[in-house]
Amino acid sequence: MSILDNNDPVVIREPAAKRAARNLIEQTRQTYNQMVNAFNNGAQTFWNNNGGATPSDIAAELGTNAKEVFELHYKLGQFIASIKPEAVVEGNNLVGNFTMNEDGTVTILPTEPSNT
Repeated sequence: MSILDNNDPVVIREPAAKRAARNLIEQTRQTYNQMVNAFNNGAQTFWNNNGGATPSDIAAELGTNAKEVFELHYKLGQFIASIKPEAVVEGNNLVGNFTMNEDGTVTILPTEPSNT
């Protein structure tokens, strides 16, 4: 079983080495879960914003930072997928069509209709 899936509570009174090992496992698990949440929530916030902003609106607000945000988000997803691919399916399923521009902006493209 992976340490990312194990939710055993940390025991307070135990030898220093065991306590340190448990702390490292918990920090690793928490960091991983925070990255997964950041990836999936980032996709949700941009592509399916509950506040009424469209992806084009948000891309315009990001301005010349948009390309870097998209690149970092993509790299985060790649990293997570290299560990546990199913963890990023939710976020990846939300991503629409876009183009990254040389000036750092991102242009949101119309969604192509599906043939299903």
